[in-house]
Amino acid sequence: MKTIKLSLVAAALCSVMATPALANTVQIYGRAHLSVDSLDNGVDSGTNVSSNSSRLGFRAKHELDGGLEAFMQIEQNIRFDEGSGNWASRDSFVGLKGGFGTVRIGQFDTPLKNVRGKVDMFGDRVGDIRNLTRTSTSGSTNANIGNVFDERYRNGVAYTSPKFGDFVFDFHYTPHNNSGATVDNIQESYSMSVAYEVKGFYAAVAYETFEGANGLDPNAVRVGLYYDLTSDLRVSGLYQTASDVPGGDRNVYGLGTSYKMGDYTLRGQYYVAGKNDVAESGANMFVFGVDRNFGRALTLYAAYAVTSNDDNANFRVTAGGRDTQLNTVTGQDAKALSLGVVYNF
Repeated sequence: MKTIKLSLVAAALCSVMATPALANTVQIYGRAHLSVDSLDNGVDSGTNVSSNSSRLGFRAKHELDGGLEAFMQIEQNIRFDEGSGNWASRDSFVGLKGGFGTVRIGQFDTPLKNVRGKVDMFGDRVGDIRNLTRTSTSGSTNANIGNVFDERYRNGVAYTSPKFGDFVFDFHYTPHNNSGATVDNIQESYSMSVAYEVKGFYAAVAYETFEGANGLDPNAVRVGLYYDLTSDLRVSGLYQTASDVPGGDRNVYGLGTSYKMGDYTLRGQYYVAGKNDVAESGANMFVFGVDRNFGRALTLYAAYAVTSNDDNANFRVTAGGRDTQLNTVTGQDAKALSLGVVYNF
């Protein structure tokens, strides 16, 4: 009798597995990105271990009639350094794709943030451009606003157009960029971009506006591009002008470059945050490094970064994509030496 029951269960499982309705494509993926860092806040320094936007994710998609595709993603931050994580804390959404374009609903990066990600030579490392472009790291913060720019929208609805030539349009809207329900749509936000991309060249312009507090509605225009001068040499740049932000309007701009030499890549970038309405409130950031690549799966790297602050600024060098950050003493220079490993699976 037990043999018969086991046979029936096995037959049922085989039948379910062969059912077309379960013929979804499912992928488990992730990244372990850790570094050992010597961090200096301008007065003191210490040795730290950081998990830098390490993640674990699940993707699934299903082909539908009429050329449609349904898909979903759940992605979460993993703290390899401290043994913790937050479920669905990163880009997590459900969507539908077809000849009309792509629609997504959930929490995920804005078009403005994506432009920075395409041109940043040190994304999720020390010297990330977000050290200068995020309002909350600009030396003049407002707790009622929190981080603006280079963020994920909660409760987001987004549309990405199909390609028109080599142009793509993105529009991202949230009626309420906060947790829980709302009756007044506080923190209503918009982000949009137009991008042109072909092999070896990318250019995009983005605009984002965020309904803040205390009469401030931060908004920013961002332009980003990269160009491959040769198959091994790339130059990149970004310009951002932000208005109605704590401390007053501010511009951020700079250039980066990378050069491949076999399994090694040399990279560097230099960015400037202009002063706002506060005197002596600007900064500049310089970072250079070298990668040793072992295919797509594994990269070892070393990087050194310095953010030089004016007397009334306290920009960091460890903000943006890093779980271990160190605040800078106002008017002092932040420094970091980082030895890292990135393993993708």
